[in-house]
Amino acid sequence: METREVILCVLMMLSAVILTYRWLSLVHNGVDFVVVFFAFLLTFSLGALLLSMMFRMRKTVEELESTKRMIAVNADELEKRFEAKLATYMREMEEKIDEIKRRMYR
Repeated sequence: METREVILCVLMMLSAVILTYRWLSLVHNGVDFVVVFFAFLLTFSLGALLLSMMFRMRKTVEELESTKRMIAVNADELEKRFEAKLATYMREMEEKIDEIKRRMYR
C-alpha cells in the first residue's frame, strides 16, 4: 500500500467528519456526534472497500503476468518439441522419396 493511498483515505474520512459536523451545526444549531461517527464509519468503510479492490486488481494483474510468462515458456518448449518431431518426419519422407527415385532409375 502506498502512502499516497493512505493519505487520501485519511483525508476522505476527515473531510466527511468535518463536513457532517459543520452541516449539523449550521442546520440544527447542535451537533449529534452519533451522526458524525456514522459519517466517519461510512467513509472509512468506503475507503477500505476501494483499497481492497485496488489490492485485488493488483493481485489479478500479477497473476495474469505470471500466467502469460508461463504460457510463453510452455509455447517455446512446445515449439521445440514440434520442430524436432517435424524434422524426424521430414527426414523419413526424404528417405522414402530418395528410395522411390532410386527405384524409378533402375
